[in-house]
Amino acid sequence: MRRIIPTIFATNKKEFNERFFKLIKILREIQIDFMDGKFVKTKGIRPSALPSLKNYSNKFEAHLMVKNPQKYISLLKKKGFKKVIFHFESLDKEKIPQLIEKIKQNKMQAWIAINPQTHTKKIIDFLPNLNGILLMGVSPGKEGQKFQPNVLEKAIQLRKLTKLPIQLDGGVTPLNIRKIFKSKVDIVNSGGFVANAENPKTALEVLMKA
Repeated sequence: MRRIIPTIFATNKKEFNERFFKLIKILREIQIDFMDGKFVKTKGIRPSALPSLKNYSNKFEAHLMVKNPQKYISLLKKKGFKKVIFHFESLDKEKIPQLIEKIKQNKMQAWIAINPQTHTKKIIDFLPNLNGILLMGVSPGKEGQKFQPNVLEKAIQLRKLTKLPIQLDGGVTPLNIRKIFKSKVDIVNSGGFVANAENPKTALEVLMKA
């Protein structure tokens, strides 16, 4: 089933709170972005600054745009996340199996993300142990970037290799969302288009209609 999961991209606590409390009332699923200023230039809110997500009935996923994501797993579990997305490029390839295992041991879903320039063949060996794949439609760490359409070829390639759900994050608009879903993507993330809208629910409905 095709789904749209809005994203909270925040560089400070005030920005996070504004988006969080605006979206929490109207959305069932929410992605929260974490950036360490090392893997990407932008520095975002820390997991420790979040309220306990266990107090809410929503389903939360964490997108880790950070170096050494294994350091975050226990705290994400404690906060109430159900799904963790880490980047292939953020740690040594040899450490990825252990990271996947650690996420699963904490009873969360393990998803791998790849940047636009990373070839799909680099993650093939990990597919049997993953819960899903996230394709970045833009370079991570910055809002408002233009979608890179070559990423759609990756979705088509991956669908031939796996039945795992494929998610796409970055640059999604009403003008390209139909083409994105046609490329065998199952889920898209929307950042600024929904979170920055005066009426997020209406903005989400616009995307769904498109």
